[in-house]
Amino acid sequence: MSEMDTLSLRIFGRDLTLACPPEEKDQLIEAANLLNTELDSISDKNNALIIAGLTLANKLLSSPDVTHSNSDIDLSNIIKKIDLVLDK
Repeated sequence: MSEMDTLSLRIFGRDLTLACPPEEKDQLIEAANLLNTELDSISDKNNALIIAGLTLANKLLSSPDVTHSNSDIDLSNIIKKIDLVLDK
């Protein structure tokens, strides 16, 4: 089994602690910063996480540099995981 690092992030005013492979740590920090930037630009704070998720997913799907398939991106699963973390 590969070694895991612990990563503490603050997203949308909430502290999260995640386990991640060391090689993914910098990318997760960058993703959290990107998400926080997107959240800061949304005025509807009640639906901010959903709007930010959809906006970032749309940017990903619209990017000509990225190849992807429906099997690679399961947005409903990602949204469920975010909801589970936020309900804690």
